[in-house]
Amino acid sequence: MMRMIAAEFFKLKRSRMPLWSGLIVLVAAGLGLAVLPVLGDPKIQAEMAKSGGVFAQAVAAGMYQPSWTNYLRIGVQGMSGSWGILTFGLVTAYLFGREFKEGAAKTMLTLPIRREYVVVAKLLVLAVWVFALGLLSVLLTSVATAALGVSGFTWAAVLTSLGETMTAIAPLYLTLPLVAWFAVRGRGYLQPMLYSLGVMMVGNALVQTSASRFFPWNMPLHLVGASWYPVSPSPVVAGSWAVAAGVFAVGVAALMWQIDHADSTG
Repeated sequence: MMRMIAAEFFKLKRSRMPLWSGLIVLVAAGLGLAVLPVLGDPKIQAEMAKSGGVFAQAVAAGMYQPSWTNYLRIGVQGMSGSWGILTFGLVTAYLFGREFKEGAAKTMLTLPIRREYVVVAKLLVLAVWVFALGLLSVLLTSVATAALGVSGFTWAAVLTSLGETMTAIAPLYLTLPLVAWFAVRGRGYLQPMLYSLGVMMVGNALVQTSASRFFPWNMPLHLVGASWYPVSPSPVVAGSWAVAAGVFAVGVAALMWQIDHADSTG
């Protein structure tokens, strides 16, 4: 098993995908940081307050003021929102669909090892990858906020942001075995990416409904909030985690079955 894990990491050394995924984090963090000063304009905030409801509450709470807390919150919310779902979907599609896309599956599937070991190794590498992207997001957001000269820095705020980021990534990771199943089933990247786009769109449609907190892809938004709806942070009930765990179990079972029944001609 350890050799399988090492082999998966070794294959990434010659791949540009880790770099590309890091660049996606960089761009997403930059866009989020660019939006906050615009929303901090008193005129824009006055117009938002006139709309009433949750946006007026967000303005009153100072959620759009250019502060360390708000900059860090934007970074966490970016990681837990739509781009996080799509980025993690892309990473998963690559890890599990690469051999099929590049024609190496016929070698991988004929090795004298249990195919389940391949799945476990890839899932462990996937966990390291997505949580590392979360760490990178916090780092980039902190560096950029400091470079902008925003006052009010505290290590406690950074560590809180890191903890929130890791917590937000956890339910998204639990959904990724299903993405991997689509990658193996479709022998490439198209099916898993279409699936990721589909669940993202469904999640956006459910945000303002009572069912949202039981939709695993939306759980991060309820854990850390979302400034653009806005949704205030709120505790996620045990039932939500049970649903996410069920999605993970179904995804792993489907993935194991698919890899066991995959032929070596792809």
